[in-house]
Amino acid sequence: MKDKPPLPIRDRGGSFKINNPDDESPIKEMFTLSDGLLMITEKCTYRMQMADQIDPERKNPQLPPNLQQKLFDHGTKSKLLCRTLLQAKVMFRKEFQSVDINKALQLSFDALCDLVSMEETAKAFKTAEQVAIDKTQNHEKQDASITIPAVGNVRGNCKSFFQKANHFTVSLINIVRLFYPEMKHKHWGDFQGLVKGQYGEIDNFYRLMELAVPFLKLIRNTRDCLEHINLAGVETRDFELQPDGTIAPPTIEIDFRESSQKCCSISSFMEVVTQEMQICFEMIVVHMCSKNMQPFAGMPMTVGALSDDYQNSWHVRFAYGLYYPDGKFIPCG
Repeated sequence: MKDKPPLPIRDRGGSFKINNPDDESPIKEMFTLSDGLLMITEKCTYRMQMADQIDPERKNPQLPPNLQQKLFDHGTKSKLLCRTLLQAKVMFRKEFQSVDINKALQLSFDALCDLVSMEETAKAFKTAEQVAIDKTQNHEKQDASITIPAVGNVRGNCKSFFQKANHFTVSLINIVRLFYPEMKHKHWGDFQGLVKGQYGEIDNFYRLMELAVPFLKLIRNTRDCLEHINLAGVETRDFELQPDGTIAPPTIEIDFRESSQKCCSISSFMEVVTQEMQICFEMIVVHMCSKNMQPFAGMPMTVGALSDDYQNSWHVRFAYGLYYPDGKFIPCG
């Protein structure tokens, strides 16, 4: 017994807690994704891996039993997270859908990553605007000239934002292709036609796509213009002095292919795009899952909107469930 090798750390009993002093909120959601475990608190999202996932051949007996890493400062209090990854987790269930659930969840996670990057870019741009304004206001006026603020590299900031936005739409269209394999090598306009052909013009899914497709095309067209400098169609401007003496904030104006956007504030436009993408993801996923539901134990299951109390506990707005005779919708846990 004296010659018996020491027990690897990973095989010993024990417990762990999230090591983030800035987040003492409880874990609200936990599920596997790829080769890790996602743990979501009210404030943040974390990834955890076990030692055997990192070192399956057990070559390092001193390896800690688990590894944890904060991924996002977004938890169950974040609409951005709830309307994308958590809604996908509720909808992409093998009991109700025949698509590759793991792939659908991974694509949803990829879309979330891009959405988080977009939000960070939008916040950084807005902060840069305010810093430029504050810096200019602190200048001492030496003569009759006027100094106006400047963010600098406005077009580059927009390019970075819309590259991430386009990556988001690619992840979303790839989720669509899991449900509709005939959409391979096709794009949003083709999907709008498919929805119209299968479900009709008066169906709510088609009405959603009538609104969503022009927006999703706008993202792609804007990315194309910003990424390929030889293409005209997107005009970006830094702070500009107007004839009436006011100073306009950085602006963007789009007129390319079938997409147009009147001149507007870049920071405001980034915020709107980020919010609209959350809604597009949520509603397209919900409608696809509703249209492609498999029968469940002979019960009349459907996809319905959750009441406020259920939304607070489920952290999403839609779920599978049953309508009771009194009209109340009860989700299937």
